Amino acid sequence: MSVSVSIFPIYDLVRRVAGPDADVALLLPPGRNEHSFDPTPKDIEAASKAKVGVMVGLGLDPWMEKLMSDAAPKARLVKVGDRVPTLTIKDDPIGDEEADKAREAAEKAGGKPEAHDEHEHEKGATDPHVWLDPERARLIVRAVAEELGKADSAHAIDYRKRATEIDESLSALDKEIEGRTKALTTRGFVTFHGSFQYFAERYKLDILAVIEPYPGSQPSGAYVKKVLEVIRAKKVPALFSEPQLDSRPAKVLSDEAKIPLGVLDPVGGGPDTDSYEKMIRFDMGQLEKHLK
Repeated sequence: MSVSVSIFPIYDLVRRVAGPDADVALLLPPGRNEHSFDPTPKDIEAASKAKVGVMVGLGLDPWMEKLMSDAAPKARLVKVGDRVPTLTIKDDPIGDEEADKAREAAEKAGGKPEAHDEHEHEKGATDPHVWLDPERARLIVRAVAEELGKADSAHAIDYRKRATEIDESLSALDKEIEGRTKALTTRGFVTFHGSFQYFAERYKLDILAVIEPYPGSQPSGAYVKKVLEVIRAKKVPALFSEPQLDSRPAKVLSDEAKIPLGVLDPVGGGPDTDSYEKMIRFDMGQLEKHLK
């Protein structure tokens, strides 16, 4: 059985549930922005063989839904974001007025911010970054095992068995991260874009500001000024960029504020983040390095 998956952290969980009983393919290459993707003919060919497609949904990866509809319309499509409790995007910490100005400036500069029409980073919209909470990742693993079992009943017991083993690993990870976050002396941090709300909510951390309110769009000068005011007022010790997005806005701010620039990776797939657990531990290590 062939399975196609949209983004790396979900792919890692799916391939481990699948084990030797299914061929699992990752569609979005590591390092690419998860909000938008133009499949190549090779991607379309790979997706056409899939019996199951696994995506986040919640507006994050609509390109996957279109790809599966075109290439494999009979495949079972699993939206893991529909299988976990979700959070809504809160008020922008900088304030609605400046966030709106940031959007307007981005739209004037280039039509629309990258993926703005696909994934709304607006107050009240559903936040799709559900996988960044290990407790929700455990629910995703159970849902994946259930759906793979429905598509391939001959191996349903094996899928469930492997899911139980992964669940134990994720439970241990959750307890570990909970203990490590409790030891942080600084609870507030500034993210590059709005991807870490689930992580912050799970471990009682506080996101003070977001550098780039709309992925792929340069924030306005007025918005950057407001972020800088927050950084100075809250004595923020460091800023964080993301590997999938242009780090220049974060670099400009870190230079201006004279504070270090770390990296938080919400998607993983690189040498230091080539499993779900390694990705979460990488991010935790970055927070410890800069917030202790």
